[in-house]
Amino acid sequence: MNMPSADRPAVPQDVIIHYDVPCRLSDGTVLRADIARPGGEGQWPVILARTPYGKAVAPGFTTDLTHGARHGYVTIIQDVRGRGTSDGGADFRPWVDEGRDGAEAIEWAAALPYSNGKVHMSGPSYLGFVQWAAAAERPPSLHAINPIVPVGPFKRSFIYCGGVLELELNGYWWTMIGLEAILRREWDSAEARSEAIARASATLEALARDHGYVHLPLSGFEPVASSALGGQLFDLLADGNDAPCMAATMRANDYEAITVPALVVAGWYDIFIRGSIDQFVGMRARGGSDAARTKSRLIVGPWAHHPQGKMTGERISPGSAAIQALNPFGHMGLAARYFTALDEGADTDAPVKIWVMGADRWRDEYEWPIARTQVSPWYLSSGGRANSSGGDGTLSPRPGAGGVPDSFIYDPADPVPTRGGAVFGVTCVPGGSDQNAIGTRDDILVYRSDILLEDIEVTGTPWVELWIMTDVVDTDFVARLIDVHPDGTARLITDGILRARYRDDPEGLASAAPLEPGRPYLLRIELLPTSNLFKAGHRLRLDVTSSCFPRWARNLNIWDEWGGTLADAKVAHQHVLHDDAHPSRILLPIIPATD
Repeated sequence: MNMPSADRPAVPQDVIIHYDVPCRLSDGTVLRADIARPGGEGQWPVILARTPYGKAVAPGFTTDLTHGARHGYVTIIQDVRGRGTSDGGADFRPWVDEGRDGAEAIEWAAALPYSNGKVHMSGPSYLGFVQWAAAAERPPSLHAINPIVPVGPFKRSFIYCGGVLELELNGYWWTMIGLEAILRREWDSAEARSEAIARASATLEALARDHGYVHLPLSGFEPVASSALGGQLFDLLADGNDAPCMAATMRANDYEAITVPALVVAGWYDIFIRGSIDQFVGMRARGGSDAARTKSRLIVGPWAHHPQGKMTGERISPGSAAIQALNPFGHMGLAARYFTALDEGADTDAPVKIWVMGADRWRDEYEWPIARTQVSPWYLSSGGRANSSGGDGTLSPRPGAGGVPDSFIYDPADPVPTRGGAVFGVTCVPGGSDQNAIGTRDDILVYRSDILLEDIEVTGTPWVELWIMTDVVDTDFVARLIDVHPDGTARLITDGILRARYRDDPEGLASAAPLEPGRPYLLRIELLPTSNLFKAGHRLRLDVTSSCFPRWARNLNIWDEWGGTLADAKVAHQHVLHDDAHPSRILLPIIPATD
């Protein structure tokens, strides 16, 4: 992005900070915010963030509170209804009230005596969702938003992936977010408050140690059930589209209703990468104004959900350096530069900027998916069981010679453990972890390419078309795309899952159909978007299995997906077909090499 001269920081300005500034909503509820503004007299544009985590500890934003003020913005971070120092302790319903409350907060911020009336929004994760929710209400003073690793539509992000509950994320998030509600309830009793903190801390620690996720049935998942807000998750799972928070997220992603442009910042290993890109694509295609459609931008870096985290997989993350390469002042610097360019009518640069992993460099693009993409099918062929006497199966751009199906046994009592990927980072480090640590299990099929003779860039959304047979009425299949380095290290690039009952409608979740044992079925598994240069001398690898626990809730291979226990579970005998009539393959979005 070209930086207008007015946005080039020279000598940092003095900053004035106001704490717990009240914002009275139309229903009488008082929200409170901390505000940092440039020193001296004047009026400046506003950057507003709204958080459910407590404005004193809001992730990735409070450290930037004074930075925005030092460079010409009134910077505000506000506790949402029922959280932090805001009123409405019994009223906090995650997601539900953020549209209306956010729109009123924007107009309040615009009317502050040191505001020039132009309000922008920024912030990560839930702080990203609140921006979409407020923008959909069309508050007149809102000029642009900057959602960073934002929560997307629930059926493709946060709650479900391929029809499967994001167990690790939801188990931890609903337990964690309920802690403050418990503390508010026990605030007048120091003894009860200490007991509540100890109980919640023990639960979160157990979840982080992995074994806290083994509780069944899911309909009474103990860590969430004991949370002050856990009932809302169970209501969501039971009510689907009728749940208030589901309706709120659908409204927040009604792009025709949003008239302001968005700078979406996402990460290849972020749990919300699919939803973030959906939002950018939706705005470019269906935004409610010309500015929303033409000025919205997407940046995707090499990071996970915490963009400046130090590790992805077992490697030091290039995330901080990648952000610094874009702007030395981090995300707030990116936001300020984008907002200033919009306000001054300056060039906001290419619509898409991506970090190509493997090549480890930024590149500008002008649409998503990239127009010059060539979809290349790579076919699976026999011998894929990792510890079979026949060795690994093959992955090739040429159809194989058929052969007998590859088989493995999936036992819900012994699921494949999560290792890296786009995870929240509770039970394992997110990112490109080496899959060799679990690749020797006898419930993972492994398919490898020959050594690559030239570089291959995969950028976009890979799909796996998997022909399967099983002997149960329902089960899951997981596919992982892996970059095998010359030293044998197998870095996870992207993955996906599909619950077979939802094979015809993995997003709507409205059309569920049992499997007929012994009958072949085609499953189309959508992997998460990615960008990686598979270098000459490396190999492509595709792993196929039926679980990734505790990231995704394991399938008990029975029809009762919420109420079953391990005593009800069935062991599934899984078969992957790859003959002429059933060509299992992965469809890779290849970007042709250029001079």
